[in-house]
Amino acid sequence: MRLFSPVPANIRESVKASTLPATSPLGKPIYVPPKTSVSYSVFIMHRRKDLWGPDAEEFDPDRFLDERLHKYLTPQPFIFLPFNAGPRVCLGQQFAYNEMSFMLIRLLQTFSCITLAPEAQHPDTRPPTEWAQAEGRKARERFRPKAHLTLYADGGLWVRMNEAENA
Repeated sequence: MRLFSPVPANIRESVKASTLPATSPLGKPIYVPPKTSVSYSVFIMHRRKDLWGPDAEEFDPDRFLDERLHKYLTPQPFIFLPFNAGPRVCLGQQFAYNEMSFMLIRLLQTFSCITLAPEAQHPDTRPPTEWAQAEGRKARERFRPKAHLTLYADGGLWVRMNEAENA
């Protein structure tokens, strides 16, 4: 949900004039007139090292359980926006968490091993070979994320599953 948020970008319209503070000592404040469209990328925010720490691009669910929770997320709860936040938070957020938890539990009860099957993907939907030389997370990607309104895996996410013996 953090690295691959369902809605990777969002747009809001300012209700009244506002001034955003400078983000650095040499920076200037930004004036936002009323009725101005303001866009932001949750996809990028969730990977920022200044918000999430030096391991921001790593998938590590423990960050929500260990000292990083209190260092990064607790003082700034609006850095985690997979369902937006505040008065415009997604009404289906709790349903999505419940549905995802149920599905994950059932998958883990039924299958002993789930691995990606990149050979099943259409070659045009695989990550480009030049990504392997890229810096950061891009070099490790094994699928190509794309977005229209929501984020999805280009060409689907093909997997191989081994049924659990006691399922």
